[in-house]
Amino acid sequence: MKPRAKLQSERLADKAYAVLRSQILKGVLPPGHALSVPELSRQLGVSRSPVREAVLQLVAEGLAREQAHKGAVVAHFSLEDALQILEVREVLEVASVRLGASRAAPEDLARLKQVLQAQAKALQESDFVGYQATDLQFHRLLGTLSHNPVLERMVGLLKDQSHLALEPAARSLAQLERGYHEHRSVLAALEARNAEGAGLALLKHFKRIRESLEGWLVTK
Repeated sequence: MKPRAKLQSERLADKAYAVLRSQILKGVLPPGHALSVPELSRQLGVSRSPVREAVLQLVAEGLAREQAHKGAVVAHFSLEDALQILEVREVLEVASVRLGASRAAPEDLARLKQVLQAQAKALQESDFVGYQATDLQFHRLLGTLSHNPVLERMVGLLKDQSHLALEPAARSLAQLERGYHEHRSVLAALEARNAEGAGLALLKHFKRIRESLEGWLVTK
């Protein structure tokens, strides 16, 4: 059994990690922002040790990077990085939805439906931040449908990295509307327990994202 002090420290590190991860994904801590342990410790009101552990976890997950003479900073992803991440996400998420067509519980599909309802509302209000939040949630849920913890963890990590890499390019309302309808097609196939249809719908979604991203690169 772990000593109480160690357990408390681990819980504080988990809380610090959750707060910092959320701030990174929401853009509160932008790419390149220095993750100063003393400063973050003051802001979060906890000692330096759990904050240091939280920052190390963010580095391990690719959301932060160590820089010489500067320490850890929020990771910056180029659009070329985004294309590479998308290649791997496509393989893993398609595998997850194909497995999930038979393994997903009714409550899994109900959660996906709720997220898409929130996404539709975000579109109606032209709420880009809200849309991005629901997109992140939708794809992370897709990664859970296989009920394979290893696959779920890998999809989650890559989606977080992809979220940071794609955020600058995701400012077209028309693109977001297409994404929403593609998401609905994936869910419809899952509800029909159609593994092949779900996989093809998600492949179509990734193909459109990749083509849009490549087009965005050309205009840069």
